[in-house]
Amino acid sequence: MKIILFEDSKVNGMLLRDAIDHALRKTGEVILFQPVQLGEEGTYEKRLEKELSGAPFRKASLIVADLDLSSSEQYRGLSEAIVRTVANTLAVPECSYARGADRDAELVHSAEQRESVIAVTLKDGPEKFADQVISIALGFEEIKGRLQEDLGNQKSPGKLLATILRKPEYADKISLYASGDQNRLANILSLRGSQDERNRRVSCTLGYWLWDSVLRYPGVVVNGVAAASYLNIHEEAFLGDKSVAELFQRARYDGPFANAKEALWWRGMLDDIVANSDAEDGRDFASRELNRQIRRSECCENPERVAGYYCMLGRKPVSFENSKGGLPWFPRGADLARVSKSKYDELGPWL
Repeated sequence: MKIILFEDSKVNGMLLRDAIDHALRKTGEVILFQPVQLGEEGTYEKRLEKELSGAPFRKASLIVADLDLSSSEQYRGLSEAIVRTVANTLAVPECSYARGADRDAELVHSAEQRESVIAVTLKDGPEKFADQVISIALGFEEIKGRLQEDLGNQKSPGKLLATILRKPEYADKISLYASGDQNRLANILSLRGSQDERNRRVSCTLGYWLWDSVLRYPGVVVNGVAAASYLNIHEEAFLGDKSVAELFQRARYDGPFANAKEALWWRGMLDDIVANSDAEDGRDFASRELNRQIRRSECCENPERVAGYYCMLGRKPVSFENSKGGLPWFPRGADLARVSKSKYDELGPWL
């Protein structure tokens, strides 16, 4: 792997570079960006594209950029948005971060609302930051490696991603996530150029799609709270009781970005576990297996109701009756994604 780090503070740049280099354990290299072509003229985009197309930056696995790059040498006023634009031109994945706890949290939250944007956090220190950066880079590399096996089959984006994830049986479900991503996914299989260039561009596009759509919105894959709600198990029991968690361990998602995201589960595999036991739901299954009553799921709006769904804004279990679904920014495949009634009443005009 080759990771390029953009940081306009030399002290912070060296600190983060050393953390990433240590975490790589000689499986790749991290380069702190310094201009090579001094005295160049033209827009920042053109200059930066030329820089990143040559040694030592060419064919990077991932670009990591501080949100504020205004003090960069030779590029006074450079921004992360410009770096991202050039990265997209070169089909290199990019993620951003911000120094300072408040800005860090704001960046990660805002990135979740935008398309093709990945943000990482510094709040847990350089070591955790480095681990997440490497996991993101590995995710894109894993997709690119598997793509070399499957690109020649000329599948739809949904079928292609399902094959890459080793879950062809979920292809139709994954294809539903393309409903809100037509601009990114259109014609990716008809790209021209060398095989290597096509693989880089397709893997970059599929990686962003997987990160901020398929893995983000509960449907084919679910996070811990959504999984608990769907199984009718209280989230504290599902996430806090190891004996309960172990019953569903084989349904854990372990594909690209698994180590960079919160724990995720394949919904179809959760269904299989429950169905094969002839149980009514996940709570019934867990109660039988553990020979004790497991606490049921509760709707965040009305605890008397079983939840079953997931509020995207509150990140809590919610019932169908006390929530709103089918919002324009939800992919069609995310049928467990809802917004609780109180959140919708508060933010309805904005939503």
